[in-house]
Amino acid sequence: MLFKKIVLCFLIFFALIVVGCSVPSNNIAIKEKGNNSIARKYFNMLTKEDKIKISKASPEEIINIYYNSINDKNYNLAVVCDSNFLNYVANKSSEDINYVYKQHIEYLKNIKRIDIKSIEVYPDTIKKNDSENIEKPSKLYCVYYMQKSNDINKFPEEGYFTRFITVSKSPLYGGWCISYIASSP
Repeated sequence: MLFKKIVLCFLIFFALIVVGCSVPSNNIAIKEKGNNSIARKYFNMLTKEDKIKISKASPEEIINIYYNSINDKNYNLAVVCDSNFLNYVANKSSEDINYVYKQHIEYLKNIKRIDIKSIEVYPDTIKKNDSENIEKPSKLYCVYYMQKSNDINKFPEEGYFTRFITVSKSPLYGGWCISYIASSP
């Protein structure tokens, strides 16, 4: 069980998950529908103000909202901000979606504070076509931050980190949402 938790946390925060080309099956469609209902459950627990805030947030703001919600211990808001990513992890693993969300929240509870040092657009997120900019449906950001743990002996992930975060539109609320977090682009 501990091994499963470690592997899941590794998948969520440090693994580079390669998207394979495959034909969608009915099982995946059913699983994705279930994933959206779990995300909706957390979305429905948000305040009206939080719902409005995330639906209107820019990609950079959604990243800030995610990390600030961890600092504020507002874990429902945090998981809604990265629900595309959590759904992706659940779809690619054999884990139950409820388990993925609960494990992510448990992981976040170990973090005492995150101080964002910078959020920068990764250069390849806007493709230029002659003089016209064509925006891609997702954007990649490089985020540099300092993380403090509640208990360094229990949760040794403390220090400076760089994460590459992809944001895309959320089918849940129509605004930007974190869809991928990795340690390299």
